[in-house]
Amino acid sequence: MTKVMKSRPSRVVVLGSIALLLAMMTGCQQSNSAAPATSEQPVTATTQTTDNTSNNNTNSTSTSSTADTATFTEEQVEQGIQFASKYKKDQYTVGEEYKQNTSPEEMIELAMKKNEPYLTETQLQSQTTSRLLTLPMQLAVTKQSTLSPQDLEIHKKEPQTKQGVLQLSYIMKIAFANGEPSIPVEGELQLQPSEDTWKVSYDRFNNKNLVNIINFSKS
Repeated sequence: MTKVMKSRPSRVVVLGSIALLLAMMTGCQQSNSAAPATSEQPVTATTQTTDNTSNNNTNSTSTSSTADTATFTEEQVEQGIQFASKYKKDQYTVGEEYKQNTSPEEMIELAMKKNEPYLTETQLQSQTTSRLLTLPMQLAVTKQSTLSPQDLEIHKKEPQTKQGVLQLSYIMKIAFANGEPSIPVEGELQLQPSEDTWKVSYDRFNNKNLVNIINFSKS
């Protein structure tokens, strides 16, 4: 009896071991069968990324549309170019008044009155302080000739980098009536809308060439 009783537990152990192996094998099979579900997760992530990208693109488009509405229309650009053209023509047209022996102070006063309708207060002050405002008159006195702009070309700069400001580039020649060689000028303008017109808030050009001509004649 005792031997029989001892042999039964060994069978139970064997059966238990087999059951455990079967359970492990079954678990492996279940695990393998579940593997495809794991492979689907990147698809979900990809879908989310695509959705995020789509949202980003939507936001980008919305921002771009906002930026586009802040730019100037073709009609406004054309009006700005016409304004800039009138400014440059008035600025560099000097008649017989150069023959009057005006003092530097009087020359500045005349130039301020002439350019005030075109310039912002800050730009008017800047050009007055730097004496750039009186360059056309100084050139006329130096060359002893009336002068006027020729071959003036003004174009919209691309891309526009400053919001709310129309950026333009220009080229022209300063022509002298007495036959002196013309002087090429090139520069950049910035215009700000002001009520029903424009104002020049920035005007940079190769003014050093003009100053050198004046200084060389004086030396």
